[in-house]
Amino acid sequence: MNDRETRSGSTIGTGSTGAFETQRGSQEASSTPDQAKEKATQAVDTAKEKTTQAVDTAKEKADQVADQASTKADMGLDKAAAGLGKAADMLHEKSQGADGQSGGMMGLASQTADKLDVAAQYLKDKDSSQLMADLEGMVRQKPAQTLLVAAGIGLLLSKIMR
Repeated sequence: MNDRETRSGSTIGTGSTGAFETQRGSQEASSTPDQAKEKATQAVDTAKEKTTQAVDTAKEKADQVADQASTKADMGLDKAAAGLGKAADMLHEKSQGADGQSGGMMGLASQTADKLDVAAQYLKDKDSSQLMADLEGMVRQKPAQTLLVAAGIGLLLSKIMR
C-alpha cells in the first residue's frame, strides 16, 4: 500500500487527499452515534405508542367483559328472585290450604313464605354491584357469623352434590 493504509474503516494517507479522508472519516464516525441515538429514540417512541395502544385495547376488552359479567349476574339474580317468589307462593298456598294441620305449622309456613317474599323483593331491587356492597358491609359488621353461615352453606352444598 503506497500512499494509503486502511485502519478501522478510515483511510489514512500521506497526501492532501489523505487528510481530507481522515477528516471525513471522523465526521462519519461522529454522525454514526447521533444516528444510532436517533434510531434508538424512534424505536423507544414506537414501543411506547404500541404499548399504550395495547393497554388501551386491554382496558376496553376488560370493561366489555366486566359489563357482560355484570349483565349475566343481574340476569341470574332476577332468576333467583323469580324462583324465591314461586317458592313463597307455593308455601302460602300450602299454609292456607292445610285444613287439618295445627295452627303452629301453618304459622311457620306462612312466616317462611313471608321471608322468602322479602328475599325475592330484595333481589329484584338490587343489582349485582349493590348486592356485593351489602355483602361486604355485612361481613365487616359480623365476620364470625358470616364465616359460620358460609361454612354451613358449604356443608349443605357438599351434601346436596353427593
